[in-house]
Amino acid sequence: MSYFSKRLVIHPEDNNDLAYWTKKWGVNVRQINDAILETGSINLQDIKTVLKKKGELATLSFWICKFFKGSIRL
Repeated sequence: MSYFSKRLVIHPEDNNDLAYWTKKWGVNVRQINDAILETGSINLQDIKTVLKKKGELATLSFWICKFFKGSIRL
């Protein structure tokens, strides 16, 4: 297995792993744990899908729109 291989699962017992994903996705640990419980899976794609569906995971386009709407005043 390559050191740089793409990860497929999240490890909820590993605080460093949780910290990484909470920062990357802009969510908190509880939201990740709730998504794990809802899906019954630790697969990253499954968790990400649930967070998106609930509107808890903001996409890049969301942040771009938020930035420009907040900075442009007419």
